[in-house]
Amino acid sequence: MIVDAFSAGPRKAVFLVSHSTSGGAQEIWANLAEGVRARGHQVMLAALYPGDTPAQEVAPLTWTYVVPERPASTGAKLAMVRALTRLFEAFEADVVFTALPAANVLAPVAATLARRRVRVVISHHSPSDTYNRALNLVDSLTGSLASVAHVVGVSEAVQRTHAGKPSPYRAKLKTIKNALPPDIEARIARLAEARQGRPIGRQVVAIGRLAEQKNYPVLIRAAVHMPDVVVRIVGDGSEAPALRVLAAELGVADRVHFLGFHPRAEALEILAAGDVFVQPSLFEGHSLALIEAARLGVPLVVSDAQVQVEGVSAPDGTVCGVVVGVHDDRSLAREILRLLDDPAHYAAAAARASALGAAAAYDAMITSYEQLMA
Repeated sequence: MIVDAFSAGPRKAVFLVSHSTSGGAQEIWANLAEGVRARGHQVMLAALYPGDTPAQEVAPLTWTYVVPERPASTGAKLAMVRALTRLFEAFEADVVFTALPAANVLAPVAATLARRRVRVVISHHSPSDTYNRALNLVDSLTGSLASVAHVVGVSEAVQRTHAGKPSPYRAKLKTIKNALPPDIEARIARLAEARQGRPIGRQVVAIGRLAEQKNYPVLIRAAVHMPDVVVRIVGDGSEAPALRVLAAELGVADRVHFLGFHPRAEALEILAAGDVFVQPSLFEGHSLALIEAARLGVPLVVSDAQVQVEGVSAPDGTVCGVVVGVHDDRSLAREILRLLDDPAHYAAAAARASALGAAAAYDAMITSYEQLMA
């Protein structure tokens, strides 16, 4: 017998990610869980399994893990689905919000197996056409299950990548853009105030894991054409050795600094000390680092990938950042130098960035997700 617990009043919501390794989706889900909890709902912040470097928790929330380690065998993966079903039942979950591919495909199955009605809202923080083809196919099937009430995308560009999905899947699409929580906004406001009146330096900052998606080779090659500019990259990942080798081969290792992973507060300090924020990614969803840079009033330079152009576009369509070809290192260097060498151009770019950042409204984001719980 399936128990239907959907009635008026506070809900019990699980915010589930695939793993707790620090990243944008994990930060968003932790912030979102706290925002929903603050509105009177009971929440759980969960991951299928622990990550390599667990994302920062938001007090009083802590990570709950479905299984103690990443499953390797088919049997272990099936056991994880059963454990996920039991978690939903034990918590008496009314709704489950998922982020990242594995959580997106497993939660609908576990909800279907549960002995109570569990509504699932899956979310996409990157274009689905960047997923493994087999996983994308499975997502099309599980996302079409009756247990899935909504499919959230963090940008219109992300949602357009679902065009080939089945019609039951596409009927559930809803776009909700990311925003920053009040404590981060307050920290950024203090840092932005401290930036006022500071002279323009020669420091470029990029933030994000060292992965192919981030397209850091083009930034390293651009450094060759900016002999007096220092590039600081915050993040760690599998591409680190290759990127260090490339910097050495190009003779820019002394000016391209790999700073490794830093907690969010420290990363914000580094960003606030920079002069230009660069994000040459092959794809994104709706980057938190970009929103943070915009709120700080740091001029933005991004790739011309469709999702990136949307990311620097204000609600009225104004493009609030500099857009360059995704593989064009010379144009990237030229646009960075133009900002650093032209105070008027720099000031105008900083103003546009600030306007873009101000448009990212946290309360509106929380309300949009809360409405999906009804």
